[in-house]
Amino acid sequence: MKVEEISEQEFYTFMKNYNDMYHFMHDELYYDYVKEHTKTYLLGLKEEANLIGVSLISEYPFLRSFNAMSTHSGPVIEDFTNEKLERFIKGIHDFAKSKGAVTLTFSPYTIYQMRDRDGNVIEDDPKNNEEIIRIFSRNGFKHHGFTRQMIFGESIRFLSVVDISGSLDEILKNMDRTTRYNTRQSEMLPLKLKYLDESEYDRFIEIYKDTEERLGFDEIPESRIKAQLKSLQDKAYIVLSQIDLDQYIDELTEELKELTESLEEFEQKEDITRGEKKRLNEQKNLVKSRKKRLKSAEEHREQYGGLIDLSVGMYYYNNNEMVYLYSGSYPEHSQYLGTNFVTWEMIKKAKELGLERFNMFGITGNFHEDASDYGVFRFKQGYNASIEELPGTFSIVNRPVIYKAKTLIDKVR
Repeated sequence: MKVEEISEQEFYTFMKNYNDMYHFMHDELYYDYVKEHTKTYLLGLKEEANLIGVSLISEYPFLRSFNAMSTHSGPVIEDFTNEKLERFIKGIHDFAKSKGAVTLTFSPYTIYQMRDRDGNVIEDDPKNNEEIIRIFSRNGFKHHGFTRQMIFGESIRFLSVVDISGSLDEILKNMDRTTRYNTRQSEMLPLKLKYLDESEYDRFIEIYKDTEERLGFDEIPESRIKAQLKSLQDKAYIVLSQIDLDQYIDELTEELKELTESLEEFEQKEDITRGEKKRLNEQKNLVKSRKKRLKSAEEHREQYGGLIDLSVGMYYYNNNEMVYLYSGSYPEHSQYLGTNFVTWEMIKKAKELGLERFNMFGITGNFHEDASDYGVFRFKQGYNASIEELPGTFSIVNRPVIYKAKTLIDKVR
């Protein structure tokens, strides 16, 4: 096996036919974007004449005229083995040194170990690959640690992935009771799914940023979000859920009228059996519930108008999976189940595309109730998402004098 630079066409052809796990930062569309903004290289792992792996590498400024390199959550390897990975890492490192890179960073989008929906390690899962840590270590790389956080400077380590290989009925059945109920309820509401175009990206970012601040997530620069929205738009759905309150109020009014008439008939009966008394109480509770919903909907219509925004989401897809990259919602409208509605609609869309993985993307890896993202974890857990733990980030210093100089300068600043 050898590592050498490859042409754009070789890269495009490889990625077009690649069907295993890979990050959006190795997509052809992302490459087309990043090459316009920074110096990039394309390396290939070849076995004789066959291209069996690719890596997108970019340079970024480090100190004055010096640069560092990143592998963009790569490399990507066909029929992955640790032997191929180690050979590719060595080749990429040799290339980085030949270009004078001060440091080289890897954040491989490869499973380190599998966890169940509750976060417990599945010890005997064949996908587990603890050897990855040792491969980087014996090649001189420093591991940034088994981080349990979601911060802008580090790659996500924990992914929540839903198996959607079965039928829609099977996917529903595998959800927990509350998520399944909310999903079915969302289909009964007058909700709308709007696909946003580039002129409406600010609308998306406004709702996402509101959510980011409310939940205390590490801030992602608006420029980066816009760049991802724009660069990946040909393989993404940027969506907004809305509810038509005029229609909802009309439906509730009609339903309440029918329930009230039925209740009045019940109450006029002289002899009521024990079973009928139970149904009478249930009817009263339904009337009370619908009145409460109607009042809330009318108040919301008065305050926000007849058509209100509920949630947004960005869903990127490739040959292997659909990824729930960004999401945001207004908590004051949570009773309308906009996020449940969009998630279910996009699961159905993923199945239409022939995909079997619905990747709900990052969580911190803290599975306790006091975790900052516990609500996000519970939402994803409700879809029976298994958890794929990635190994994290690795870096190596090739030019220690320059690296130390920058460290000293940063301390002074």
